[in-house]
Amino acid sequence: MKVLLLNPFLTVYPDDPAGVSPALGLGYLAAYLEQNGIDVSVLDIAAEGVHEVRMVGKKVRYGLDTIEIKRRLKEYSPQIVGITCQSTLHAQDAHDTAKIVKDAEPESLVVMGGAHPSSEPRGVLEDENVDIVVKGEGEITLLGICKNFEEEKDLEDILGTFVRNNGKVIENPPRPFIKELDSLPFPARHLLPMDTYFREFVTRTNYVMRERAATVVTSRGCPGNCIFCAVKTVWGRRWRARSPQNVVDEIEELVRDYHVEEIHFLDDSISVNRERLMGICGEIIRRKLDIKWTTPNGIAVWLLHKELLRKMKQAGCYRLTFGLESGNRETLKFLGKSYNYDYARKMIRYSHRIGLWTIGTFIIGFPYEKRESIEDTIDFAISTNLDFAIFYIANPLPGTPMYDIYLKEGLLPKTGAFDIVRGCRTKYFSHEELKKLQGEAFSRFLKSRLGKPWRFVNKVRSLEDFAYVLKLGRNFSRFISNPTSMEKKGIAALWEGGNKKR
Repeated sequence: MKVLLLNPFLTVYPDDPAGVSPALGLGYLAAYLEQNGIDVSVLDIAAEGVHEVRMVGKKVRYGLDTIEIKRRLKEYSPQIVGITCQSTLHAQDAHDTAKIVKDAEPESLVVMGGAHPSSEPRGVLEDENVDIVVKGEGEITLLGICKNFEEEKDLEDILGTFVRNNGKVIENPPRPFIKELDSLPFPARHLLPMDTYFREFVTRTNYVMRERAATVVTSRGCPGNCIFCAVKTVWGRRWRARSPQNVVDEIEELVRDYHVEEIHFLDDSISVNRERLMGICGEIIRRKLDIKWTTPNGIAVWLLHKELLRKMKQAGCYRLTFGLESGNRETLKFLGKSYNYDYARKMIRYSHRIGLWTIGTFIIGFPYEKRESIEDTIDFAISTNLDFAIFYIANPLPGTPMYDIYLKEGLLPKTGAFDIVRGCRTKYFSHEELKKLQGEAFSRFLKSRLGKPWRFVNKVRSLEDFAYVLKLGRNFSRFISNPTSMEKKGIAALWEGGNKKR
């Protein structure tokens, strides 16, 4: 039996930041299947065809075309095809991919998993091209599907799945989360287009310090309960972590086998256990690994302290992203988040002092948010010692409490189901007004920093640091010369590429 795992093509609006990300989730699934004797392959449609660009209505699609996808399907001839869908924003891409699969291999079993299917399993199964949905963590569940299918056993009672039978959807109990993450093999990167990922980090994400950058996940789950975050639909709120030794074993493998020079930790909550994070840093230092690393998905500033920050810097950390969300206390409370603003300023100031680059991510335009609250957020961002700030517009993602609020208040647009995250009005603003406020926030923050170029001198501790400052300066000069572009895309295109939690 053969299993093919697919990452769909990527369709975005022309003014959205574009680029591909390593399909690390598929790498984990593939490694687990391989470990259990399953013949598996991975096709990253978006990455392998990233330069094959075509218009789909008003959007731009990146990825292999239909003819090539069908050719690859027929060439491999899989019995099971797994499709990942990590965001409602790209749900249509996943469903379009499922149709291509069924057209090419009508007898194949199509399985879909990821954040969107986990939050909307019944909606996904309305598509006749999808046979079964995996809800939540996928390794053990997908293996169970494969074994039952191969042995011609019933597929209707597998934990962690939703399956269609005679037009009805069967909901099975959730599968318990994997407790010992060290038991999982490292992602099957030998099945992924790693060279493409390396090139894309350099050509599309202009913020890396070193060219050979790779992604690593050291923990799963988040103990927070932010109303806008869809992470818990897949990983739950219970935080589970790999040991420092296991994490650095993977980093060492990346350095040895792929000549990786920079690591991007994609955890949702890497700093929940500060002693563990200290342990990871200690292992990197002890093994004398010459790497740089960063936390693009964010790190909880309220869990940091000076000793930990010094250790992180010593271990190669050069940039931190802080999920600060709002500068208004009432709005922060509404979000289900709590931290001390003065302590945040203190940790950001100390990070700057020891030479770390700092980014703050903020969200504006919550359903009941007024102008005063948004002003507080902009003022707070400016008042900190942050080097950069990114201002997102709130997106109601299915499976989150915030989505339920938008639904209850009648704030969701009447367009297609997969367009909901493109823009919603609130009680006080249209989406167009929020976009103007977003542009204003970017402009005000950048103006507050442009007059203080000397602040970046503190980041220079080596020739490599100096080269990085020059690189960032060139990138930002393009935004300054094109204010319209700056307001549309902000600096997220340079630093983040979009955060899936938002």
